[in-house]
Amino acid sequence: MRRGFLLSDLNQTVEAEEGHDVTLQGRLDPPVDLSSYTFDVARLDLGIYGDVYSYRRGEDHLDDQMDRYRDRTTLNHEDLIRGIVALKISSVTLSDSGPYKVYVPDLRASFIVNITVGSAKEEFVWKTVVPIVCVCVAAVGVLLLLLVKRGVIRICKKTKEAETRPDNLSVNYLRTETTEEDGDPPSAEDTV
Repeated sequence: MRRGFLLSDLNQTVEAEEGHDVTLQGRLDPPVDLSSYTFDVARLDLGIYGDVYSYRRGEDHLDDQMDRYRDRTTLNHEDLIRGIVALKISSVTLSDSGPYKVYVPDLRASFIVNITVGSAKEEFVWKTVVPIVCVCVAAVGVLLLLLVKRGVIRICKKTKEAETRPDNLSVNYLRTETTEEDGDPPSAEDTV
């Protein structure tokens, strides 16, 4: 009877920014030296033409590798001895987002990694522009509050509805509450 193997982290999700590297990783339990086995890494959402990486009995086998992954994949051969499949994909792009399956046929073991690649532009906006806008709005609010408290800006309220001038124009007076220093409010003759 054949012993059963399980790849840890059967379904995992890895998030990365555009241009960064991502590592797909799974570990056999119990550990088995994978250096003499065959395994494949494929994109599940791209059908039978989704070969990302192939390893055949001690050697990288990249003849059927998709063009978009050529020269961007690196297998950590030292980890194979410890039963670990660790495949690095360099400089990921938005089109690298999707489900990846690593399958070791002789052991009937597999695991799936979902890669989600985010745009560096979106990250820039949320991490840089939004905080700057918030700081600017807060600074303007504090400045207005200081100017009101120091009396440079006065909050006015309507004190008279309207007066009619001899030239049939309507004049509305807005003023703050008067104090002895302020004197009397202007009369219609003062404003003409």
